[in-house]
This record gives sequence, structure tokens and C-alpha cells, in this order.
Amino acid sequence: MKALCAAVLVLAASPAWAQQRTEVALLAGYTTSGGIESTALGIQDLAIDGGFTWGLQGGHFLTPHWGIELSWLRHESALAFTAAGDPVTLFELDASQLHGSVAYQFGADGGRLRPFLLAGLGMTTFNATDLDAETKLSFALGAGLKWFPSERFGVRIQGRYDPTFLNDGSSDFCDPFGFCQSWLHQLDLNAGVVVRF
Repeated sequence: MKALCAAVLVLAASPAWAQQRTEVALLAGYTTSGGIESTALGIQDLAIDGGFTWGLQGGHFLTPHWGIELSWLRHESALAFTAAGDPVTLFELDASQLHGSVAYQFGADGGRLRPFLLAGLGMTTFNATDLDAETKLSFALGAGLKWFPSERFGVRIQGRYDPTFLNDGSSDFCDPFGFCQSWLHQLDLNAGVVVRF
């Protein structure tokens, strides 16, 4: 009984913010270009351009180290290529990613510095004016660091590898978002404000 009372007192005396395991972040950053395989003569460097990315991320840690996260990121871009040395934009597009992830964070519960790893699965939706939107399976592998200078507010910095499964490598007909290949490979780097509660 004395041991139980002692444990309760220790938990009660610990900082309240050590138990705050739900986080919400507003992120912004950059997504790299994704190269597209091209078989047309005179076409070089066909790619989805790199560009500004922004979005939201929310998560809950079930233990001090293991958690689940949901993220939505939007990448504003264009499909472009080089012909005869001149860059040409075919059309503007945006790609929205919705991913559910498992995250593992290092460090002490409630610590100010929390490095983390994540692995996720979800979908990428491509949109462009006058074209039908398409949704493809995508993955996320990433790492980053969270820094909390105060109890509730901090900064989140992360990098992710985001391959999208286009599943068009063997198609006889390639739609505007299919690009006649199986995978689109991109990286994104994001940072933003995170709130812990």
C-alpha cells in the first residue's frame, strides 16, 4: 500500500505537460520534382516540377514513444519538359496527399527535443484544370525533430520520401497523370509550428 501511495505521489508531482501526447502542426515547405519517363523524340527532362507545399498534421502518442499520425499535404506544381533547350510548361497541377502513419519518437516523455521516425500509407490525388482528378496509392518514409521551448508550443522539422504508385508501366494508353510508368519518386521538406496538449 505504501508503494502504491508513493507511485501516485510521484505521478502527481511530475510536470503535467509530460502527459500531453496529442499534437497538431501547421507545416510548410518544398517538394522536389519527380522525373517522368519520356519516349517522345525531342523531349528532355519531363517532370512534375518541385514547388511550395503546405498542410496539416495531427497525431496522438499511445505511449511515450509510439504514436499514430494523420497528415494532409498539398503540393502546387506543373507538368513541364525541356524541348530544344527551352523549358515548356504543359499545364499546372496540384497533388494532395492524405497519409496515416505510425511514428516512433526518441527521448523522454515531455522532453524538449524529440527526434522521430515515421512510416505511412495513403493516397495522392492529382488535380488540374480541364482534366479529371486521379487518386493513386502512395507511401511515406520520414524522419525529423520536434523542439518544445515551452510546455505546449514547439517547432516540427521533417523530411519525407513520398513514392506514388502510378501503376501505368504496362498500360497501352497513358492518361495525363499516368505518364506510362509505375512509380513517381519525390521528397518533401517541411517545417512548422506544433501545439502539444
